[in-house]
Parts: sequence; C-alpha cells; structure tokens
Amino acid sequence: MRVNVTKTYKGCIELRDYDVKKCIEKKEPIEVFYDGDKMTLTPLQLSDDVVMKSKLMKSKVGGKDYHLLGYEWNPDPVEL
Repeated sequence: MRVNVTKTYKGCIELRDYDVKKCIEKKEPIEVFYDGDKMTLTPLQLSDDVVMKSKLMKSKVGGKDYHLLGYEWNPDPVEL
C-alpha cells in the first residue's frame, strides 16, 4: 500500500488504523511518502513501532471513524 502524507506531528507521520490493520492482515508493507522522501514500514514494524495513538476521529466524508497511529519519521536511505 502507498500513502502520501502532507505533514508530520512531533517528528511522526500518522496513518489511519484501518489502513494499518489491512496491511498487517495481508502481510504487506506500507510505503509512506512525505516531502519527497519515502519510508517503508513492514507489518512487524506497523504493529510494534507505534509511538502514539489519537482519540477516535470522525470521518469528514462519511467513511469509517478511525484512530491515527503515529510512527517516527525515518526515511529509507537513498540509493545513488
């Protein structure tokens, strides 16, 4: 799964809990893109490396309600 993030919060990127759960169940990584960089989170990292969790957020477009899960922003090394 690929996710574009437009901001960080206290050095962390935030992902919706239902996206994280879906990737853990499918055993697939999430590729997070922010400010021209990419960070890849494996299913193990998605479950173990959560550093913060928001209160329940209401969807503004009529979708599912969700928690935001925070992960420390640590972009992948760039290969030259």
